[in-house]
Amino acid sequence: MNFFKRASIFAVLFGLILIFIGYTVTSLTSSSSEKDRRYSNKRKGAEREYTVFTDKITKTKEVPVINSYGEVKSWRTLEIRAPVVGKISEVAGIFRDGSMVVEGDFLFSIEDTEYKDNFSMAKTDMRDAESDLVNSKTLFELSKLDLKAAEKEKAIRLASFKRQEKLKSNGVISETIFEQSSLSLTNAEKSLIAKKNSLVQAENKILKAEVLLERKKVAYDLAQRQLGDTKFFAPFTGILDQVNAVRGRLISSNERLGAILDPKALEVVFPLSDVQYARITDKEGGFIKLNVEYSSGRLEKKNVYSGAIERVGGRVNTGNTGRQVFASISGSNPVFLKPGDFVNVKVFEPELKGIAKLPLASLGSNNTILLVNDDLRLEKIKIDVVRFQENHILVSNAPFDKKFVTKWSPQLDTGVKVKVIENSNGAEGVKPAENESIKLSEEERNKLINAIENNKWIPKDVKKRLVKQLNQELVPKKVVDRLRKRMGG
Repeated sequence: MNFFKRASIFAVLFGLILIFIGYTVTSLTSSSSEKDRRYSNKRKGAEREYTVFTDKITKTKEVPVINSYGEVKSWRTLEIRAPVVGKISEVAGIFRDGSMVVEGDFLFSIEDTEYKDNFSMAKTDMRDAESDLVNSKTLFELSKLDLKAAEKEKAIRLASFKRQEKLKSNGVISETIFEQSSLSLTNAEKSLIAKKNSLVQAENKILKAEVLLERKKVAYDLAQRQLGDTKFFAPFTGILDQVNAVRGRLISSNERLGAILDPKALEVVFPLSDVQYARITDKEGGFIKLNVEYSSGRLEKKNVYSGAIERVGGRVNTGNTGRQVFASISGSNPVFLKPGDFVNVKVFEPELKGIAKLPLASLGSNNTILLVNDDLRLEKIKIDVVRFQENHILVSNAPFDKKFVTKWSPQLDTGVKVKVIENSNGAEGVKPAENESIKLSEEERNKLINAIENNKWIPKDVKKRLVKQLNQELVPKKVVDRLRKRMGG
């Protein structure tokens, strides 16, 4: 009885549990379905909008600018080297780094005692050689007189021999007398030959004396020049640089003691890519008449100078691309420019008309921009970029009077609904994100890379890292801003 009673109670409890579980599952399923319906209705009723800055594409004209980074050099630079070996005996007070010297100013001298002795000996040797030459010429003249006398004597002996020969044939003179006449003629001929040899020897002595004299003159000129080289004077008016001369110092021949630069012979050397170089040349390979502007940002007040492109480097350095261009510096005296200064270079190309100037930030992938239609939806179109100008692009085939998005973003695409904020200058006034990246133009990218590579104070590993960052499509803005600030831009 107890067994059946307990079984009944257990069956009732098990049924209640099943009923509770079924109710719970039903409730949860119903609740989930209701939430899904509400969420689905919500998605269908509210499309996401993106807020964008826009501007109108307007037709304009623009002077394209090629930006580069150049170094100031003096095309008239002379290394000051020791012309002779010796000890520095005197150094002028102006022979120091940065001193301005005038052509002919005394700079330094080398101990000249030995060179004076060499000059005296060379002078004496040259005088001895001159005397030998005079003696040789005198002997030559005497030899010529002896030869003439010998020729006369032979003629007399020959005439006598012919008379004696005739008398002998007539039996007038004896054989002995005839033989004596023949012997006298023979002796006269021998004497004539000897005199001719003496004349030739005398002439050879003149030639030897002349050669010796030339050698002695060369030695004399060398000794005189070396003596003169013991004193060094400024070859032209300029500024001294890297002077290394101390009184009492022993120097070797051709040892570098400094340099002199002509401050009025300054020029700027800067690189251009092959594409940029093609823009400044005509069909014949000559340079188009262009305006060039230089500025230095290291001073509180920028000094701006003008110039003109004059020539291009004769060769391309190993590992480099593009061309090295040389340009003059004109205008007022560039008192603040020194050889070795780095300057910002702007080359102004011929004016372009019928184009549009858009913010660089508006350019998307594959040279596309985003337009806003009347339904406030985006349309992606392809454009022809003719120039990159720092933070702007110049476009030739833009749809004028259309609204475009001034700042491209990856989440924006064709068909996306947007909320428009009119802003003629792009996203001005909007604080950029901490980790914002920007797109650089080719000119500015090359400018920044060149500045980094020419900076002697940046470690090699840092240079490598910065150049790698700059070669990316999107570059951290804080890195670019820092580099621009250091360059004075």
